[in-house]
Amino acid sequence: MVMSSSGTLAQHRRLLENGEFSNLAKELPLARAITGQHIDKTTMVRLALSYIKLHRSIRSTVCDAIDYDRCWTNSLLELMDCFLMVLDSQADVLYVSETISIYLGLSQVEMTGNSIAEYIHPEDWQQFYSVFCSSCEWSQMCSVRVKSSLTKRANKKDSLRASPGFKVLRMDMTFCNGCRLVACSSLPSPILSSISIRASSFVITVAVDFSIIHVDSKAAKMICEYDYCSSLDLKGLSFYSIVHVDEVEIIRKNASRSIQTGFIPSTNVPHDLTTWSTHFLR
Repeated sequence: MVMSSSGTLAQHRRLLENGEFSNLAKELPLARAITGQHIDKTTMVRLALSYIKLHRSIRSTVCDAIDYDRCWTNSLLELMDCFLMVLDSQADVLYVSETISIYLGLSQVEMTGNSIAEYIHPEDWQQFYSVFCSSCEWSQMCSVRVKSSLTKRANKKDSLRASPGFKVLRMDMTFCNGCRLVACSSLPSPILSSISIRASSFVITVAVDFSIIHVDSKAAKMICEYDYCSSLDLKGLSFYSIVHVDEVEIIRKNASRSIQTGFIPSTNVPHDLTTWSTHFLR
């Protein structure tokens, strides 16, 4: 009789506990399709703690925004070609929009409450962290590699341009009440034919090892001073051989970065190229 009573009490306690977790799931900022599925209790507590931190951080901001169109606000993510994250001061993910699955194939539930450091490529962490720790009042931007389940099947050609299992994202970071609102968007695929060349510019095409493949007529005219020298004389040479020795390391780093991530950092710094008679042009 006592054992039966104890079993009944334990069953009643479990029912009450499950009921509380069901009520908790309804309060989380997650799609009903997700909360309707089975989520273990540890995950539920992690999500709830993140939601409480998020609510405390943005409470004053939300209170100030009394007059707004709820329908318009709810449609913003559909209109924006990106997904959103909210990070606390420790770089933990307080919120990430469900659209992350479209861009990275990752789960909103799995990311929330975990550190963003677990998803950023180790070689890019320092770059991200320097922007994250910036105390500037205006928005900051960085481009880093982030884990993605959509890029695991990378062939040998792709592996030369990017890191398998990672996708390069542009992160626009805005600071608000100790948190960081991050808009993450994919970088557009570079199309050579769509690149606009200014009248004062010229084109030199190089291979992966930076050996010169092609030099346009303007570049040949500027680099080769004499009539007997043509673009054919430059083909096969290393591009580094016509760059000023003080700037070789800058170009090497940018080249390495472009191979790893698929994009080239914009430095807006002119470089000195040698002419055939060892004069330099900028």
